[in-house]
Amino acid sequence: MALFGRKKEKERCPVCGNEISFFSGIVVRDGTICSDCEKMLRGSFDIETYYVRRLNGTVKRKSEDPLNDMTIEQIKDMIDTQKEQQTRSVSEHGEDFAHLYVVQDYFTIAPKAVDVGLKRARAFKNKLVVRGMVQSGVFEQGDTVKNIRTGQELLILELIPCTGAVDFTTELHARIHKKTASVNTNAWLVLDAEYDAADENDLLVKE
Repeated sequence: MALFGRKKEKERCPVCGNEISFFSGIVVRDGTICSDCEKMLRGSFDIETYYVRRLNGTVKRKSEDPLNDMTIEQIKDMIDTQKEQQTRSVSEHGEDFAHLYVVQDYFTIAPKAVDVGLKRARAFKNKLVVRGMVQSGVFEQGDTVKNIRTGQELLILELIPCTGAVDFTTELHARIHKKTASVNTNAWLVLDAEYDAADENDLLVKE
């Protein structure tokens, strides 16, 4: 018998079965999921931050996380869909490319010099940003990737992992993010390319 009674069994993720430590995991509508499952979804569900002015004139910063309102079954369905896509990608291209990234969304940017610095503002002007998940391997800032659909080679000017703590613009301005993203994590890629260089469900690869 333990000194203070029976040892409490560690909580496990209802989606994947992994243990949930004290400082990991995120509370959803009907339970708690582990940080690994959160990473697989985070790119599609950023935490929204906004400011509310109180009656006394002061301003309070508030945040809302859309994952908190989702059920375990909804999360399971989304992760199962992502895993099915991942299995297809790896089976079709895994022998030729060790690193696979699927595009889920895309947009262009034109940041101001006062926000990102003159050099970065010039480099990023009208450049394409894609958001997606790493299907296999690791992607890093400075990598050259190829779009399987078009055959075009694209340089990653900047890589920003989707942490969920802040949105893309805040991360881009802060410049304190990691420069790499590994398998089963979401990331934004700032590409040295124009708007039509990638589309939803495009696969970006590197050898």
